[in-house]
Amino acid sequence: MNEVDEHITLLGELLAGERARIVALNGGTETEKRLSDMGLALDSEIEVLVAGSRSPVLVAVGATRVAIEPNLARRVRVRRFGGGCGRRGWGRRHHGHGRRFRR
Repeated sequence: MNEVDEHITLLGELLAGERARIVALNGGTETEKRLSDMGLALDSEIEVLVAGSRSPVLVAVGATRVAIEPNLARRVRVRRFGGGCGRRGWGRRHHGHGRRFRR
C-alpha cells in the first residue's frame, strides 16, 4: 500500500515564507532546460518570497531571486520542509483585495 506524502505539492501552491526542495520537473526536456537555466534543478532548495495564483511566484534559490510564471510553477513538484511558517496575508491569493504586501 502506498502512502501519499502530504509534504509534496506544486510550487504554485506554496505560501510566502515556505521553504521546499524540488523533487520533480514535469513538462518535458524543454521545460527542464528552461527551469535549469533559471537555477531551478532537482534537489534545489528554494524559499517562496511572494506567492500568487495569477501573478509570478518569486522564489529565492541561494542568493538568486527568480520570478516564475504561474503555468511554469505548476510544473514543479516540491517537498515542503517540516518547519515552514507559510505566512498568510502575503500575496494576492491569500486575501481578497488587490494589495500585494501586508501593510
